[in-house]
Amino acid sequence: MTGTRMNAYMMMSHCASAYADASSSCASSASMMQSASNNSIMMILGAIVMASIIICGLISLAILGISLVLLVLVLLVCGRFDAPKARRFA
Repeated sequence: MTGTRMNAYMMMSHCASAYADASSSCASSASMMQSASNNSIMMILGAIVMASIIICGLISLAILGISLVLLVLVLLVCGRFDAPKARRFA
């Protein structure tokens, strides 16, 4: 082989390996981007789950509070209602 052909052959083989490295690098960066995308999706889903747990807890506390207020009101009404007077009307 002459020097020119040898240089052309060496350049072609280096370019081929450079393209191979570039494609594996692109595949690696694409998988890293996919992993980052999956991580962000998992973080968003985790935040949604935590928010729903908090909302359910607040709703249950509100229901408990309303039932407690109703119980107090019923007891106040029953306390004002005198039982012996009620027996006279019965």
